[in-house]
Amino acid sequence: MIIMKTLVLSLLLALSLTAFSQSFTVHFDFNKHEITKSAAASLDSFVHAAKATGNILHIQLNGHCDAIGNDAYNDQLSRQRVIAVKNYLLKNNITANSFTVAKGHGKREPLNDNITDEDRRLNRRVEIIVEEEDMKVEVEEKKLGEQIENTTANSTVVLKNLNFVGARHQVLPGSLPVLEELLAVMKKNKTLKIDIQGHICCLPGNVDGFDEETGTNNLSELRAKAVWEYLIKNGIEESRLSYRGFGHNQPIYPYPEKTELEKTLNRRVEIRIISK
Repeated sequence: MIIMKTLVLSLLLALSLTAFSQSFTVHFDFNKHEITKSAAASLDSFVHAAKATGNILHIQLNGHCDAIGNDAYNDQLSRQRVIAVKNYLLKNNITANSFTVAKGHGKREPLNDNITDEDRRLNRRVEIIVEEEDMKVEVEEKKLGEQIENTTANSTVVLKNLNFVGARHQVLPGSLPVLEELLAVMKKNKTLKIDIQGHICCLPGNVDGFDEETGTNNLSELRAKAVWEYLIKNGIEESRLSYRGFGHNQPIYPYPEKTELEKTLNRRVEIRIISK
């Protein structure tokens, strides 16, 4: 069976995804078409989730603007925004023949009346419609070193199979190979600098989780710090590392997560490549 999934990716807020039709907002700065760092992080997570959960058949990209400026200018700007998103997805191994629509609509299809700054922000968007087969496909996973080798600065890589004790920042013993692989990559690539980023699942809104070990509400930060501490203790210079927690601010799937897979993909630690 084929299910239409409407994914409108947020460039300033969290990216999310559901099993059926769902709308999100892809925002751009005023008079800009460049993808920001936070936007890139959301798109990286989207690509990872899309490959893990389904077989992409078709992708439609529709760009929009606010009401400022004439039609000719906004038509061009909306097309540039679509191209920016398409190029980013292509760079992250979404195949060119997946795209069936890539169109700029200028200011002709606003979501609102463009009265306030917030109204205009909401209208500066790209909508992405993804059609997928309703099936899980096996995706050939590259080793962590290969993934990092093939990425550029500001790209994000998920530390797959890095798991923690529930409601704690203690790494499960079975996750040690992931940490060892990351350590080996850091030792081999002497100039590599990374930002370790923690995320949680299963809580509404922009909140972080409660850590039963410390009694504090910063679980995502402490899980990222656990990876940071492992690398420091094993000889990686502190100047090459940073860490932070995003709580539930950047979920791949919206709350409430509907399956264990959705929870797992939201409950993750990623590394962002700062420099290589």
